[in-house]
Order: sequence, then C-alpha cells, then structure tokens
Amino acid sequence: MRKSSKIAIALFGTVAIALSACQTDELSETAGTDNTPKVYHVTASAEPAQGSGTATRALAVDPANGKRLISEWAENDELAAFVNGDEGKRNNYFVLTSTRGGKSASFKGDIAAAGRSMSTNDNISFLYPAVALKGANKTITPVERKLLDVTIGGSSSKLLSYIPSNKIQQYVYFNISQQDGTAATLGSRFDYQTKSAHPESVEGDKVNIKIGTLQRLVSFWGLRFTDENNNKLSNIDSVYVSNIKASGVLDLTNNSFVNDDAYEESRAIAVVPAKGTKFTSANNQYTYVALLPGNYTQIHIMVYANGKKYEQDYDNVTLAADKVYHTDILHMKPVYPKPWVEVQGVKWATGNFIHYGPANGGYWGIAPAQWWISQRAVTLDGNRNITNYNAGNTTSQFANFPTQKAEDVDLFRYGLIKEALDLKNSELFRYSVAGKKLYYPSSPGSYTDWDMNGTGATRGDIAWYYTKGKHQRYRMPSGDEMKKLYTEARAIPAYCYTDKGTKVYGAYFTTSTSGGHRRFPAKRFVRSIDNYTNVTALVQANKGLFLPYTGLRDPGAVGMKMRDLSGDGNAYGQYMTTDDSKWNDRSADFFFGAAEWNWAEHPKTQAKAIRPVWDSGDGTSDNPTLDEDYLNLRKSIGLK
Repeated sequence: MRKSSKIAIALFGTVAIALSACQTDELSETAGTDNTPKVYHVTASAEPAQGSGTATRALAVDPANGKRLISEWAENDELAAFVNGDEGKRNNYFVLTSTRGGKSASFKGDIAAAGRSMSTNDNISFLYPAVALKGANKTITPVERKLLDVTIGGSSSKLLSYIPSNKIQQYVYFNISQQDGTAATLGSRFDYQTKSAHPESVEGDKVNIKIGTLQRLVSFWGLRFTDENNNKLSNIDSVYVSNIKASGVLDLTNNSFVNDDAYEESRAIAVVPAKGTKFTSANNQYTYVALLPGNYTQIHIMVYANGKKYEQDYDNVTLAADKVYHTDILHMKPVYPKPWVEVQGVKWATGNFIHYGPANGGYWGIAPAQWWISQRAVTLDGNRNITNYNAGNTTSQFANFPTQKAEDVDLFRYGLIKEALDLKNSELFRYSVAGKKLYYPSSPGSYTDWDMNGTGATRGDIAWYYTKGKHQRYRMPSGDEMKKLYTEARAIPAYCYTDKGTKVYGAYFTTSTSGGHRRFPAKRFVRSIDNYTNVTALVQANKGLFLPYTGLRDPGAVGMKMRDLSGDGNAYGQYMTTDDSKWNDRSADFFFGAAEWNWAEHPKTQAKAIRPVWDSGDGTSDNPTLDEDYLNLRKSIGLK
C-alpha cells in the first residue's frame, strides 16, 4: 500500500488458514417416488482449522496474540450445498450442519438432485457460512442473471443485472457494506468460502464425496487509529472505508466472481459497532473489516470518534483473498467544514442555497451539508402523505407530491429575491442575473442594477444577495461552470445519510482527467436505488460534489414534483444557472436523475435548486473564517 501523505504505518500480511473439508462421506438414499427426488443423507468431516481451544465461534482473535485470527469450526456451523443445474428448482439451498466444533468437525444433512438420481457427473458446490443466507441480517442472496429492457424517452436499451430471487440460483450476491468490526461477526456473516466437487462414486444408496479444501474469498483488515497528536482513539462510533468494493456476485459453478455485475457501484463499507458499544484502539484492540480482493486506488478511511471526524487517504491498496492485514493508521487528520469543494476546476458551495427557519427571518445561505434537502426527515401515512414534517424515518423524496413550506425552502425562481418565500408567485423576471447582478425597482414593472441609496434590491442573484456581506461569499453558477459537470466530470448515482439517519439520493461528481464518465441516466446503469453508492464519508471529507434529486415546483405551485423516488420513480435534480434565453424567459438548467441526463432551457417561473459557486472569502484555504449563522445551524443539527 502507498499512502498519499508521509505518515508512518505498520502493515502486515499473513495467510489466513482456510477451513478445509477433505471428506469421505457415507450417504444413504431414502425411498423416492416419481414426483419426489431421491434424498441422500450426508455425513461430512472437516479437517483441522487454524488454532486450538474451545469451539465458541468460527472466527476469533487469539487472546495470546491480538494480530492472529483463529479460524475453527463452531458447533452447529452450516455449509450450504447446491447441485449444479438445479437453479430455480428449489426454494432453499441444502444445508449441512456440524455436530461438533473445534479443530475438526462432522457435518450432517440431506441433499438431492431435482427430479433424478445423483451420479458421479453431478457437480455440487458448497458455500460457507450458510447462516449468512438467513434472517434480516443476511449478507448472501441468490440472484438471477437477466437482461432487462430499459426504455427512457422512447429510447430502449438492455441492462444486464443480477436480480434477487426467491429460488436457489447458481449466482449469489455478497453484501459486505454493513459490518460491526468484530471477528465473531466476520466469521458468521462475511467469511465467505466455497468449493465444488463431484461424487467419487455412486453405488446404490451409497455416495462418496471428497470436498477438499474450501477456498476463502475474502481478506480481513485489522485497523487501529491515532489522532493528530498520535493518541490512540477510543469511543469510536463508526469507521467508513470508501472507494472500495462493498459487494460482488459469485458464480457457484466455478467459484469465481463475475465481472459484469451492476452492483459494482456499491463502493463503501460502513463499520458500526453493536448497539451500546464502541470501538477502541487502546489495549492493542483492532477493528476488523472483511474485504473483497482487488487493486484499489484512492481509498478513503473516515473515523468518527469523540464527537470528531478523522481521515486518511491511500493512493493504492492491493488486497488478496485469504489474507489477514494489520495497519496502524497514525496521526489521522481531523476533518473540519470547508467553504467549498473543487470539481473540474470550479469551487462549489458545500450545500444548496436554502432558507430555513421562520419566514420572517430565519437562515438564508448555504445548506449545512451537501445532502440537505427540504423535509429531510418526515413521517408518511399509508398513502405516502406527510403527517409529520419535523421527524420520521424517510424524506420528501418518497412522499406523494410533497408541499414546500416557507420555513424550509430549497427551490427558487430565477431572479426573485423579495418574493422568494411567496411560493405561489409566478412572476417572470426578464433580466439576466449573470455577474452577481442585483436589481432595484425604478418604476412599476421596471428595474435598474444601479442602486442610488445602496439598499433595496428586490431582484437578482439571490445567493450573492444573501452572502455578499458574509465571511464566505457565493454566487449562482454560470452555464459554462455547470456544463463542466455535464460534459467533463465523473458522475455516479449515490446517496448520503442525513443527521436524522435518513437517506438522500442524488449524483456524486468528482474530477475526471479523461473526459466525462457518467452512469446516468441512472436506470441505464443500475437497476434501482438499492444499488446506489454510499458517499456519506467522502462528502463529509470534502472529497467530491453531491447534488441531491430535488425536483422542481411549477409556476405558481407549492407542490414539489419529480422528487418522488418511491417505486423506483423517475426523480431528478434540476439545477439552475445564470444563463438565460434569447427572449429572457428561460434559464439554462442541468437536470439529471433516474431517467435524465440533460441540458436544456426551462421557464424562469419554475422553482429550481441552486448550487452556488464560491466567490471569495475571509481567512485562508487551510483556515477559512466560517460564518456564525452557518456554524450555528450545523451545531443545531449535530454537525461539527
């Protein structure tokens, strides 16, 4: 691994001993009928695994050596078995269960081939741990490989996707995006191992199989952390590893990962301790992460501890299957809010322009986070109507035509300042606000950009109007600046967690040096929002630009449309620029989403999102002077 900064690390790679199953199985066949497959009773033995001691878990930290993981069978451990060719013919995989644990174990269970007797030509694939196929916390799901028809705007295309199935399949989907950092859970939920074998002989009701050594598909990374003063971090609330593969699809018939799965965009792992507990790097304790093998670049690690955030970047990380790595990440850098994030040479505000709070006053300025949308945590009734605007487990992105409130506004009409909270206003402003223009009434229906008294602007660039007297100053983006996102940047479908624990969906942009690379319209690349990438930590670390799907309001309307993602709806974000049309009645907008990736002019009387561009500010780039009202809003919602 090569770090992007000169901080000392300790990195060790050791081969993790794989569970093995070199077996001589005695199988007996129960009587079958024409409609019942012959069932073979399996007894399978497993060879010794690494370590010694009682079999309390499948994977554990050696108490005598904190850098050593002990891999051994646990009592009631389970292996899943799949007879190749039987995909779609059963509801569940066959399961073999260990009768004892320790360095060796005996597994028993039933197995059958659909509609026929078994023979030495049958290929049987074994998968560990079978428990990961069960329950609300399952991390393995059978999936079916399909080509889906996608029609957007009259244009049709095909999307290769792996669809969750309620039948057994030759493909299974691994999801390692949510972990709890303990060796015990790694063993029971993420220690993926597989092997296929043919019966050695089939004689009457006797079948002999030798599985051989199971192949471990993952690696483990043990991490310890220190702060900027090299003090060991404790009271760790969570760890995020970003820009690393967090899911994969395995072909059981050849025990290898496919390379064409649409889940590839899931590239972030959240490691959160069990409820009521914390991670610590004191007392030589490691936080463990299960990882899929690969060569990764620009790995970002974020640690949340003691009310602060710490980060570290790696330029290059190579992970091999069946390895255990240990790293001490020393002198981690604290993360503080910054006034801008740069993408394609443009310094963007770290949030949309918003109004939040009482209509007569309140906060006007840059949102406290990039993921901010109006009504970020709401309660819905059975018809998806909002019943509580101040609390809930979802957002306005899943509500039925939500209504914008003057106390929480993130959509604005071109050029309107005085009437910005008059949500039913549909007045057309036939002037350009480019160049930070502000306008003052000169006569009924007419405006001038010259202010005799220095006060009284009612029209113009609303972002500049409300920030021009602050420490950090912003303006609306020009068309040329916004087009850099449209034509040059890298863009992927993504989501962020909010301060309320809800998810906000949108697009995540980073600088591309090789021309535009986008996975939009999103439905042409990912099957649903379930396949979007979690970029929460990257966004908090100022590593990219996140633009939420905000929709729009029609002229004179308070209802927000094209924001609804329920049922994989075609929501999008529509972001306004200062460019206006020949007849001064339309603005040039960039809009993108589930079924959109477009640049077009739309009526100025529509209310749209504004992501301002940073204009100037006080302080230095390393120590900017942030505005008190902005910091107070962040503090009020628990952001530091």
